[in-house]
Amino acid sequence: MFCWVLVCLLIAGCDAGDRQNDTVSVIRSVTLDARNEPSAAMLPKLKESGLTHITLVQFGFQRDADIPEIRMNPDARWYSESDRAARELSQKADSLGMGIILKPHLWLGRYSSEGQSRSSIGYSEEHDWQTWETQYTKLLMHYAHLAEEIDAAMLVVGTELARSAHERPDYWRGLIRDIRSVYRGNLTYAANWWEEYEEIEFWDMLDFIGVQAYFELSDEPNPTNGMLADGWEPHIEALAGLSKRMNRPILFTEIGYRNVPDAAAKPWRWPSRGEADLVEPDDDLQARLYEVFFDELWDKPWFSGAILWKWYGDRDRPRTHLDFTPQGKPAEEVIRSRFTASL
Repeated sequence: MFCWVLVCLLIAGCDAGDRQNDTVSVIRSVTLDARNEPSAAMLPKLKESGLTHITLVQFGFQRDADIPEIRMNPDARWYSESDRAARELSQKADSLGMGIILKPHLWLGRYSSEGQSRSSIGYSEEHDWQTWETQYTKLLMHYAHLAEEIDAAMLVVGTELARSAHERPDYWRGLIRDIRSVYRGNLTYAANWWEEYEEIEFWDMLDFIGVQAYFELSDEPNPTNGMLADGWEPHIEALAGLSKRMNRPILFTEIGYRNVPDAAAKPWRWPSRGEADLVEPDDDLQARLYEVFFDELWDKPWFSGAILWKWYGDRDRPRTHLDFTPQGKPAEEVIRSRFTASL
């Protein structure tokens, strides 16, 4: 697998021009969500669990899909979303031989258990498109400069912006060229699993095909591992085909499962308010979903790893009950054993 990925990265480097593109083999990462600065012990513990990278999400805020104004917040008080965290954690990670991935998101409107509708951002008037694109470029160029400053291993140029990606591919090609002019690391785009990742026209300009991998696997109550593996089959076929056509490795820019009974049927569903009083946790299903994921995908020659959603800072009081985090649940040991086995 290492050789195949290295070839792809070298090809991508030639396409993008003369830049110092760090070799990345198999990525084992979690998205860190830390309200407070983590303790000095947190990163070494993650390193011992087999992680190669820490992923940080920085938000731009947009009131609605049809309102083209984006608000930046580089000095966010939520630690992991701030530029300060990127600078501090990059130094600590580097001392451990780990890398940092920056993954800007747009937060749209209010919280919803159906997730964010950023895929619908789009406009009927050209001047609104241009307003949005100018502001989005400002957001991404800020993080491109930050990524270069901290020597980040990777920058994600967009997350689940399906309408824009489909309708305005020339904008994205121009944005990627602008980012390449200031940042020499690896680039990807995080495309949604549903009606997006197979339609992106600019994968050839990026180093990885990024997929938000919340694939629906089984509607059966308490599905067996065999059922879950069967559910992966058509998705694996599609992913392998796209990787071959584009000559790029696949990276799961997000994958995660909640410890709830419908996690295999609706893995993308966020916790709803008040759900904890109504739903019985299913820790076993969460753990088995991770087991099957590793069994079915981890050793594929076109697969370059995953960013797991998500991991709370150790000085926080996380809402772990029925949440996506594997912390303190059987899934945590599954992840640790599989990550360390591939070292």
